[in-house]
Amino acid sequence: MCVALATVLPGPTPSAAAGPGRHGLQGGWAVDDTGHVNFVHSLSMQFGFMQQAGAGWVRINFRLGKCFADWTSPSDICPDADASTALGIYDDVIDKAHASNLHVLGLLTNESMRGDHTEWLVNNAERQGGDGDNAYARRFARDVAGVLARHFADRVNTWEVWNEPNAWTQNPSPGVFSGGSFMYPSNYAWLLKRSYAAIKAEQPTSSSTVLSGGLFGLDGGGSPGVAGIKGASLINGRGITCASSFSSGADYLCLTYAAGMRSAGWVAGAYPLDRIGQHLYIDQGGPTSVETIRSYVEDVRHAYVQYEGVNTRKQTEITEIGWFANPSDADFATTQARAAENLRIAYSTFSAIPFLSRAYWFNIQDVPEANLFAGQVDGGDDYALGTPKYPIFSMFQRWSRT
Repeated sequence: MCVALATVLPGPTPSAAAGPGRHGLQGGWAVDDTGHVNFVHSLSMQFGFMQQAGAGWVRINFRLGKCFADWTSPSDICPDADASTALGIYDDVIDKAHASNLHVLGLLTNESMRGDHTEWLVNNAERQGGDGDNAYARRFARDVAGVLARHFADRVNTWEVWNEPNAWTQNPSPGVFSGGSFMYPSNYAWLLKRSYAAIKAEQPTSSSTVLSGGLFGLDGGGSPGVAGIKGASLINGRGITCASSFSSGADYLCLTYAAGMRSAGWVAGAYPLDRIGQHLYIDQGGPTSVETIRSYVEDVRHAYVQYEGVNTRKQTEITEIGWFANPSDADFATTQARAAENLRIAYSTFSAIPFLSRAYWFNIQDVPEANLFAGQVDGGDDYALGTPKYPIFSMFQRWSRT
C-alpha cells in the first residue's frame, strides 16, 4: 500500500521526512462487519497517509464488529474472515501500524464488548441509589481490558478506557441522561477502576499508561454538560464543587473523581488513571483562538488538579480534535483554509502547554459514507486512495513533531 500511495502523494515536507512525530492521527474502522481489514477507507489502508503526514501515533478503536462475539472465540458467521478470532485480526492491524513506524493508543469502547446502554447504567448512584458497580464493568475489565492488555503486552502499552463517557443524546429532566456513550459518573468510576487494575495486572505500571476516556468538549451548552447531577466531595478539608462555565467535560471529570472516592474505593494519591483524555470540537463554524483552546484545556486540568494536587505529574492527552472541510461544498476553499489555520493555532498552543502530552487529529481521511469530512486527505474514488487536502495536510506535517 505504501508503494501505491507514493504514486498519488507528493514527497513529504522536511518536517515529515525527519521521522515520526510527537502527535497522532486516527483513521477508519480497523475491521469491517465481514471480518476484513482491507476495505474502502479502512485503517490499514490509511497507514501510508499517516506515515507521510509525519504522525508518530495512531489511535485504534478495538471494535469487534458483527463477526465476533468476543475476542477469543472463533466466528461462526464469517467463514471468510481474515482470521479465526478478533485477536488474530488485530494482530495483523497492529503489525501493520508498527511497520509504518506508528505507536498505538488502544481505545476500548462499547464496541469492544457486547452489551447495551441499559447494562452500563445498572446500579448507578445518581438515579438508582447504588454504588455504580455492575456486571458490565466487571465483564469489560476481565474480557476486554485484561484480555487485550495480556495479548498485546509487547506491542500496545497505552490504553484509553471508553470514549466520551460524558456524551449523551437525551436529557429529559435535570440530572437524567441517556444515549450516546454516556455513563453516570459512578458507573464510569467503577469501569475505570476495574479496567485499570486489569491492565496493570498484565502490564506493570512502569510499562503501561491508562487514559480516562476522552471527555467530549464543544461550544455552548451541548451534551458534555451534566447539570443536575449532584456531586461534591470534601478532599483534604476543602470543599470541591463540580461546576464549569462551559462544556469542556471538566464537571463530569470532577464528578467521576467524587463518585470514585465516595463509592468505588478510589484512594487519594493512587487514582486509577495515568492521564486524562479530552476531545475538542470547538469553533466549528469559524476561527478558533489561543485563548479558547487554552480555556478548554485548562478547565479540565483544573478539575483533576483539585484532586491530584498542584504538583501532579499527570498530563492531559487530546485524543480527538478536528475541523470539517467538505470537498463537495461550494465554500470548500474557505473551510479548508480555516481548518488548516485552526490546526496551526491548536497545535502551536499545545506545544506551549507543559502538561499536554500529545494530540490526535480526527481523522486522517474523509469518510463520505459516514458524513465525516475532517480528514487531511479526501475520500478518493478508487479503493482507499485519495488526495491530500492542502493546506490541512501540510499544516499537520509542519506541526506533527512540535
